[in-house]
Amino acid sequence: MSNRKSKIVKQRTKQRGEKERKARIKELQELREKAIQLEKKINEQKKENFKQFNLRNIKFFRHTCNFLAPFVISTGLVTGIFKLFGGGLPFHIDEIKKYKAYSLDYQTNGYVTMEEYYKLNRWFDASLPSNELIIYTPWEYRDNQYIRYKRSYNIGKIDTLDLFNAVLDEDYNYIAENLKEYDEETQFTNNIEDNEGQYYFFEASLHMLDQEDTFRHPETDLQNIIATSITLVLGLTIGGAIAHYRNFNYSDSLKNTNQDYLNRIRAIKPMQEELATTNEKILSLSRKKEGPTNEQ
Repeated sequence: MSNRKSKIVKQRTKQRGEKERKARIKELQELREKAIQLEKKINEQKKENFKQFNLRNIKFFRHTCNFLAPFVISTGLVTGIFKLFGGGLPFHIDEIKKYKAYSLDYQTNGYVTMEEYYKLNRWFDASLPSNELIIYTPWEYRDNQYIRYKRSYNIGKIDTLDLFNAVLDEDYNYIAENLKEYDEETQFTNNIEDNEGQYYFFEASLHMLDQEDTFRHPETDLQNIIATSITLVLGLTIGGAIAHYRNFNYSDSLKNTNQDYLNRIRAIKPMQEELATTNEKILSLSRKKEGPTNEQ
């Protein structure tokens, strides 16, 4: 009787142990499946966090560009305007280009001045003095008086030195053939000095810029420093004024963007903690599973 009772107890103990072992195995399988799912979610969240990291950096870059835009645009405009008015580029030794200019002031039996020099040809000061040519014809005696003509020629832009040479040579035939437009005034007198009326009398002021004859030289360090200083001071001042009235807070924008990024990536931490807890449970159950086996 005692042996039978002992046998029944052992059998029940064995059944209970088997039932517990199967429960541990089932729980272990469930925990391992849970760990696999958590690892997948963590990997997906890591990808999402990397995406959010790049998005945050892009937003940082956008905010930085937004902050710098007034300074960059204003400095660019100032540089363009400064260059348009003949200034140089900042931080760059520019090449200065000058053109050969000719000036002639001439008067028959009077002064003659001929100059050759190089000058800048900028749009706001490229103009030369106006050209003037006046020729007085010889005196002629008519109807008991002397008469001559004062001819003021309409001269536009001069491209060659031919007219210069004609004036210097007092070549009236060249002028008559090539200059057809002039204003004429008739002059009268009763008396003239000896030999006064035998020749043409020239008065001229001629100016020409030769576009083919140029002279180039680098600007000086002082010129570059002045150009750079003016550009930066004006550009930053104007940009700062624009930025002040834009109602854009650069530091707050960066702070808010970074905080939004931190909030988004925090989702991975609870999953990592849950995975660590699950792995501890798996390890604990695995040890319990091995215990009875070793005893048997």
